[in-house]
Amino acid sequence: MTMETFEESRASKVIRKWCGTDPKVHAYPGAVALVSKQGKILMHEAFGFMRLCPDPVPMSTDCIFDLASLTKAVATTTAALVLIDYGEIGLDDPIEYFAPCLADHPLGKAQIRHLLTQTLGLTGWTPLFKIGARREDIPSFMRGVELSWPPGTRVQYSCPGFILLGWVIEKVTGMALDEFTRQRIFDPLEMTDTMFLSLDRPVPDRIRERLVPTESRSATSRGREIMEAFAQLEMAASQREWNARHIAGDIPCGVVHDENAAWLDGVAGNAGLFSTAEDLLKFGEMYLNEGVYNGQPILSSSAIRIAQRNWTEGLPGDEHRGLAWQFATPGGPLGDLAPPGCFGHTGFTGTVMWIDPKDEVVVVLLTNRLQFTRSNQHILRVRRLFANTVFGEA
Repeated sequence: MTMETFEESRASKVIRKWCGTDPKVHAYPGAVALVSKQGKILMHEAFGFMRLCPDPVPMSTDCIFDLASLTKAVATTTAALVLIDYGEIGLDDPIEYFAPCLADHPLGKAQIRHLLTQTLGLTGWTPLFKIGARREDIPSFMRGVELSWPPGTRVQYSCPGFILLGWVIEKVTGMALDEFTRQRIFDPLEMTDTMFLSLDRPVPDRIRERLVPTESRSATSRGREIMEAFAQLEMAASQREWNARHIAGDIPCGVVHDENAAWLDGVAGNAGLFSTAEDLLKFGEMYLNEGVYNGQPILSSSAIRIAQRNWTEGLPGDEHRGLAWQFATPGGPLGDLAPPGCFGHTGFTGTVMWIDPKDEVVVVLLTNRLQFTRSNQHILRVRRLFANTVFGEA
């Protein structure tokens, strides 16, 4: 199938059908979809609008999206794998080794692999911004979190483990997570539009007009709480940037939607990464090429192999997990036709990426579904329908 015929295919029709301005019937105002097979792009298309207010602006294929939890797989996990390759950390390292303050806490005995596989045992916790905890407070803050079951015994998706993992990476490298990932991952991959947008410096001018807004803060209680938390800070660079990156003082544009990542000045292990579909394709191609991109080694083939291993086989829970990656399960985001070995990750803002190693397929779907607010849940069905058409045609 050629790019021309694929763009006229069922996959394209599904994305277009659910794109529009009516939250009652549509899943998002706009989207960018990309499908590649064996190094050939079959589909790279923009749909609808990147923003609706104050005036509608058409979506373009180079628009930059808040990836939300795709950050876990693309940035944080890759950074951890780089450190494993270089002998700086190991999957069985206990958390207490890096955070001695957790030595007498059950979390201290948990291992790096439990953070990466969503088997840490956490269910509920108090958001960082509610108690004013900052980056340096993360380990001591985690002392107040109770484990619901022993690490490694059950799969339960949550964000705190990746926030802690981001802190571990910074402690080991002596670098901020955004700087380490830029130097060791995104620059070598030529992912020039992929970055954390830290609140300690302005948004680069070259990307400002391509940033896709997310959800009105005032639309949810948690959004209003984070607005109030920032309002109470003394006027500083981060607060000025926070104010500057909200349309009409309310809609995030260029600052991460996730409240905890935002409170950590936009750089966290669970969320904060911004990117384009084309850049994510480069990342996917690196996986398909056993860790190498354009002759540049990013990860070892062994690191790629362990990332794709099913680490949660036989554990209770409704997911099968690799290192961050999720495998196809009935009713899951990869749909009904994803082949064995296919893996991916989703993001709360309306993003998803899939990689099929066997047939060398990379699929990226980026949407701005949160402009309808999080109460619009059509995306849960749409991404499965889209996946079905892709794997049925590619």
